[in-house]
Amino acid sequence: MKRTSILLAAVLLLMTCLTANAQEDEERDILELCLTGGAGAPLGAMGDWHDSLGAKTGWSVGLDFGYFATTNLVVGFNFTYTQMGIDGPDEVSSAYHRLYNPNLYAKYYFVGESNFEPYLKAHVGVENPKFTTSLVVGPKYKAISYDPSLAYGIGAGLFFYSADYSGLYLEVNYHRAMTGDASVEFINPDQPTLTFDEDLSTLDIHVGIRILVGSDE
Repeated sequence: MKRTSILLAAVLLLMTCLTANAQEDEERDILELCLTGGAGAPLGAMGDWHDSLGAKTGWSVGLDFGYFATTNLVVGFNFTYTQMGIDGPDEVSSAYHRLYNPNLYAKYYFVGESNFEPYLKAHVGVENPKFTTSLVVGPKYKAISYDPSLAYGIGAGLFFYSADYSGLYLEVNYHRAMTGDASVEFINPDQPTLTFDEDLSTLDIHVGIRILVGSDE
């Protein structure tokens, strides 16, 4: 009888703990989905890439999908696509430079009583540049996909609750990729290997919509 009472008490305590945890989970945000649009401005050598094919400020779109590890900290996956014009000769007036950038990210929100929540953001991932490049033979200019490179960055933003489970945000990110040694094997007897030659960096300004899942507040 005593053992049965102890077992029942333990089960009751476990159920109480699980109920408390479930209620705690219901009272906080679980997932975030962010849809982003904005501009990407080239920094440093990108503005004068290969002397005649410098990148110009272009547009970008992106997606964040994250999980709330704590009330303030979100970790997740991000993908950003950036398309930039070329400050070059007339032959490339209709061509573009493109960046494909999948990342893992972390955001820390400074949660308070206000509808405004500032946050800090960091990301690390892979840069996949596809840049219009001058060739020795064949077509004079061609869009070339260079080997993937390590990418990382930091940023800050401000989120505004426009509804209970969603809102708008503005963020600014510094992004850098170690593309100096990125290369591509090209079927060309005069130029068999192309090298990107420069580390890539951009300043990205994004605005977007953030949707929250799992909040009971």
